[in-house]
Amino acid sequence: MSLTLTELGASPAAANPGGACAGHLVRGGGAALVLDCGFGAAGRLRAQLPLADLGAIVISHLHPDHYADLVPLRYALTYAEPRAERVPLYLPPGGIERMRGVGRALPGDAEFFAACFAMREYAPGETLEIADVQVTLLAVQHYIPSHAMRVRADGRVLAYSADVAPCRALEEAAGDADLFLCEASLLGVDEDEPDPARRGHLTAEEAGRVARAAGVGRLLLTHCPLDRRDARRAAAETGFGAGVDFAVEGESYSV
Repeated sequence: MSLTLTELGASPAAANPGGACAGHLVRGGGAALVLDCGFGAAGRLRAQLPLADLGAIVISHLHPDHYADLVPLRYALTYAEPRAERVPLYLPPGGIERMRGVGRALPGDAEFFAACFAMREYAPGETLEIADVQVTLLAVQHYIPSHAMRVRADGRVLAYSADVAPCRALEEAAGDADLFLCEASLLGVDEDEPDPARRGHLTAEEAGRVARAAGVGRLLLTHCPLDRRDARRAAAETGFGAGVDFAVEGESYSV
């Protein structure tokens, strides 16, 4: 199986009309993985893959537009597509207690997620081994701790930025990737915190510049509002020095 990416959700935190928040299905190396599972991603995942074939979920950070659809996914695993074994769920530091808190707040059960997910917290810099897939988590700058992902399988590399501000670690995560899935929430730096050390997102041009410096083969923008797409694409292409595409929900891409 060659390494492929299927975009489940490409919206920023305020979902685009008809869209879903962060969710990315990666297939290859004998496994099917989901990178992040934000609002609306669970139903789109089920349209792409039987849950019996889901190998693992990896969450980049603990903002709800990147994990909130673990709630409906848990219900699907309980009632619609039950499976004998729990789904491995890899969380950033503090993630297990966050899931317990969400369980207490919503269905009133701290073990709500533990019933269907085998939860484990990863350490920044760790490489997860899932079948024949390696997923390396690198800590990047955001408003809260966030982790870019470097996915290697079948001799190919997919890099995923997660939510991130300009930082050296992002360039490291993307280095020589065949495909770089990168957030570009902003059109101008004035949309973020004025202090560079407190920023949390990228402009489209910054995403392009990171991709160019990292030597990636192809750049796909995600986590973008729908407005001013032509300006965003032009800015990203200025930074990258080559053509840039937006990740389209429901579309699959060969890495």
